[in-house]
Amino acid sequence: MAHGYHTLQHWNQWLHRQFLGNKLLDAEQKVLKDMLKRHFGKHAVLIGVPQQYHLLDSSVIPFHTLVSPLSHREEHPGEIEANLQDVPILTGSTDLVMLPHTLEFVEHPRHLLAEACRIVKPEGLIVVVGFNPFSAWGIRKLFTRRKSAPWSGNFINAQKIKNWLRLSDFEIEQQKSILFRPPVDHEKLYQKLTFLERMGSICCPFIGGAYIIIARAKVIPLTPIRMQWKQRLSNLRIAPTITGTIARQSEPHT
Repeated sequence: MAHGYHTLQHWNQWLHRQFLGNKLLDAEQKVLKDMLKRHFGKHAVLIGVPQQYHLLDSSVIPFHTLVSPLSHREEHPGEIEANLQDVPILTGSTDLVMLPHTLEFVEHPRHLLAEACRIVKPEGLIVVVGFNPFSAWGIRKLFTRRKSAPWSGNFINAQKIKNWLRLSDFEIEQQKSILFRPPVDHEKLYQKLTFLERMGSICCPFIGGAYIIIARAKVIPLTPIRMQWKQRLSNLRIAPTITGTIARQSEPHT
């Protein structure tokens, strides 16, 4: 399965032009806005494609940056065009990093996740959004002969993502499933199936078409170092003065 620049380009076009692509972005932005409303900071980074840039508006963090190999006509203030194998951002400099389906369209998803974890500050958040392979969306991918985006992506199980995050010293804080309706392209039929969203979230919360995982970077405690005193202090005395000066005891005169 080929992944790379052209795959991300097709994925970006699908989000922009297709009915399901628009519905996917709307659903994710709505849920993320609720999940991130209590997280504050200064810098938020999205690693993905230009059509996903407005997912950053789900956060109250003011400064936004898009890292993408695709350039965009509408130049975003914080857009960085870069290869996703090495994210050109300083280690531990970002309060929030978003990976919306990006891991599904790159050759080495675990390496990219490790790069995203690297740039997160201690106590910062990482958000991973992915398609659930055990859902109606996963079934459609299985039976779609012509593998174009998003069905050309590598749908990764949420449990595997959580394991990778834990190995990077992140603690899972929230997980939510969305899109319980089947991925039908007919708008009227899609609207008629709205009731499945509420029913699915109550009865079968783990079969949604997509999942959102939020994890927080752990703070590694510093280990105190005990001083190894080897100097002999037999010739020193502490003078009982307010200043606490250390005076050398003079040798007795003979």
